[in-house]
Amino acid sequence: MHTPLQKIVIIGAGPAGLLLAHYLLHRQQYYIEIYDRRPDPRQVDPNERRSFPISLQKRGRKALQGIPGLEAAVAQDAMVCQGTVIHSPKQARDIRRKNELLTIDRSRLVAALLEQLTGTYSNSSLRLFFNCVCQRLDADQQTVSFLNATGRPFSISYDRLIGADGARSQVRTELAARYDLPCKQTYVPDAYKSIFLARTNPEKDIELAPDRIHTSNVGRNNRLVLAPQPNNQLHGAFIFNAENNPLAEFTTQEEILNYFAENLPVFRQLMSDTEAAELLQRPVARLMSVTCDRFHQGEHILLVGDAAHAVSPSIGQGCNSSLEDIQIIDRLLDQYQDDWSQVLPQFSQQRVPEAHALRDLSDYSFPRSTPLIAEFFLRLTLGRKLNQWFPQWFKPFVFDLVLDSDLSYTEVLDLSKGWISKVKRSMTSPT
Repeated sequence: MHTPLQKIVIIGAGPAGLLLAHYLLHRQQYYIEIYDRRPDPRQVDPNERRSFPISLQKRGRKALQGIPGLEAAVAQDAMVCQGTVIHSPKQARDIRRKNELLTIDRSRLVAALLEQLTGTYSNSSLRLFFNCVCQRLDADQQTVSFLNATGRPFSISYDRLIGADGARSQVRTELAARYDLPCKQTYVPDAYKSIFLARTNPEKDIELAPDRIHTSNVGRNNRLVLAPQPNNQLHGAFIFNAENNPLAEFTTQEEILNYFAENLPVFRQLMSDTEAAELLQRPVARLMSVTCDRFHQGEHILLVGDAAHAVSPSIGQGCNSSLEDIQIIDRLLDQYQDDWSQVLPQFSQQRVPEAHALRDLSDYSFPRSTPLIAEFFLRLTLGRKLNQWFPQWFKPFVFDLVLDSDLSYTEVLDLSKGWISKVKRSMTSPT
């Protein structure tokens, strides 16, 4: 007798939700419906698709490699990076990484995951619904309600519901409000504006390395982070303390260009007049960190990715940890023969400590005080050499552990607790 497929409803068509659909459909036991509040990205003008860059490191790439051909499809729209160049007015410091990473605009990553998904599976096992805003869920009846593009309400049933709907997750909001999910949301101190520059300027004889992430600091609280993209582009963010936006008082593109000329001279020569004008008008984005004490509700509802554990982007682990979630779910489904009543609590048990460790690593790896910033660079350079020469006495620095190993976040935090505690004290002590 043919066993009916379990119906899995995934809320959120971002990287975590789409990768989960890949893994579940690969198991050939599930029928998947995906709902997202945004329009179908395949129908958005390519010029409007720019978002922000993601660096896929060892954890994220391993998760993609679990599906045949998926990493290769993503890599077609990505750039391979081997490290970071930290620019200052006096010099450029090159920090090489042991492992290659892929940098890709988030919208390109989503499009690649979506195209592979729809190219592999038919409507009999997968259906996608865009412009659908999640409103309310009823865990007892196993239903979830939405508003469609015209504002009309509708409800659907599910066997399992996955909240993959990001840091401002409506699924998590419902679980916290109606089902006593212990959860804390706080704004990250930083805010940012997206920025898009050329990587080369032949007239000024400038060409930044295509296989490096490029960063620069302006004082204690402002920094520029840019990742190479195809077609000689750099996509990234100008990051600043949310209470003190250095661009807030500017009203003309000339003021933007003058600020960059004074504080970020290399990048001023890569900025067009058009980009300066658009940067002026571009909205400020605020980021939220999310801490939950569990990631499941009963036997039927699960939170993954940013919906469960959004963190500061300071060490580039948000998307990587989200993709790693999906690999863990697949491993647990193998271990428990697709018995979700065991998989869900096990996922919480394994991933909640990891998420809490990642929050500390994200909040306290990068210092803000001037003396610690000097020590930070010393550890990045001299400390790395000492570790290579005397590994039994000098441990790898936190950034090398996060980016170049697949140690768990709890292990990384344990190995780095001296540095993390020092940064945490510097941030809480009076200035």
